[in-house]
Amino acid sequence: MEYCRQVQVLGRVLFGLLSEALGLNPAHLQRMDCAKGHSILFHYYPTCPEPELTMGTTRHSDPDFLTILLQDHIGGLQVLSHNGWVDVPPVPRALVVNIGDLLQIPSFSATNGTVNFTFSQYAFVRNPNRE
Repeated sequence: MEYCRQVQVLGRVLFGLLSEALGLNPAHLQRMDCAKGHSILFHYYPTCPEPELTMGTTRHSDPDFLTILLQDHIGGLQVLSHNGWVDVPPVPRALVVNIGDLLQIPSFSATNGTVNFTFSQYAFVRNPNRE
């Protein structure tokens, strides 16, 4: 349960920083209940000896406010950029923070109709050459 508590603390810190980045009071997104509740999901995608037979996950964006991701040493996260799919190499002991779909609404309204963040679509693929 300590892990859950620390994730909640991290979420509140991130919402404060995002509020400030939008030029708002640091407590703005928290007052909108953006930090209320959380879900913890665990996904494991083992290395596949025949990756041409697998699909990974489909292209998607996150339907929430934030996703905090701890990648394993194998990686597989890709982000869609204007140049196509780009690998996001894992960094030991680092977290990846994805801004989800629901944060588009408060950031859009908070900036007089101008969205200040780039919202990414991403997918996971498996590299069979790494263990």
